[in-house]
Amino acid sequence: MFEKPYDNNVIFFTRMHWIIFLYPFLCLCAALAIVYYVEVDFIRKIGYGLAALALLWVGMTWMTYYFSSITIKRNQVIIRTGVIVRQTIDIPLSKIEAIDIRQSILGSILSYGMVSITGTGGTRRIINFLHNPLTCRRYIEQLLGEMHRND
Repeated sequence: MFEKPYDNNVIFFTRMHWIIFLYPFLCLCAALAIVYYVEVDFIRKIGYGLAALALLWVGMTWMTYYFSSITIKRNQVIIRTGVIVRQTIDIPLSKIEAIDIRQSILGSILSYGMVSITGTGGTRRIINFLHNPLTCRRYIEQLLGEMHRND
């Protein structure tokens, strides 16, 4: 179903950063605070409903985290995203034109960012909140350099 990170051909494997869980957990904490601290029954029931929605959000975020990844192999980059609509794009290293990385200040501090890989046919794949995007780009550039030296 998805690439195992310990395959012999895998050079680098990464998933999304843990920061994607921040807002769902904050919403869950706020909903539980409403349930715990508010004395009014009607508002407490609303708090239970919000807590259920926040738990659903945490679950969907975990599924997004688990099923989204970038795998760099010796000859290709495999990008997998999506939970309900699964998208897998295999880009051969020889077809990669550009690798763009965007990071906020917090992203630079916590080592996450957006990676955009552009292939020769105009294929562009973007993955947000990727863990270690600079390392990802470095491995791809090293493999591209090795490939061009061998030609």
